[in-house]
Amino acid sequence: MGVDSIADLRDLEPRPVRKAMTVVGGLIIHELRGVCCLPLELLPAQRKGCVLTRPFSSRIEDGATMEQVVSADATRLDEKLRRGGLGTTHVSVFYHTSEHDCGDPTRSVSTTVTLPEATNGTLAADQGGA
Repeated sequence: MGVDSIADLRDLEPRPVRKAMTVVGGLIIHELRGVCCLPLELLPAQRKGCVLTRPFSSRIEDGATMEQVVSADATRLDEKLRRGGLGTTHVSVFYHTSEHDCGDPTRSVSTTVTLPEATNGTLAADQGGA
């Protein structure tokens, strides 16, 4: 194509560039000519979800231990929501057993709780997750 500078790229015809460099190449040509092809995002999109995941080294066998784990994770989730200036109206908790665990069938369980109003407070999320 004989391009040695940005000015050379800007002066090329968009169609052959698009054929050689896909749609992005054509858009670059237009942008270099001052034609806005993609809208400028002045503010980043607000997050729509927040997830905490963690593996365990061994299987959790009793409900009391699971409640402690969910409570600790709810606290971490609340901290994460507060840092982002966010709140939640839904809390979902799920777990699954390892597919590589020999002898025991794989199991997956989940539940979602709807809270009465958006919150990032520990008590509400803890009640929702337990």
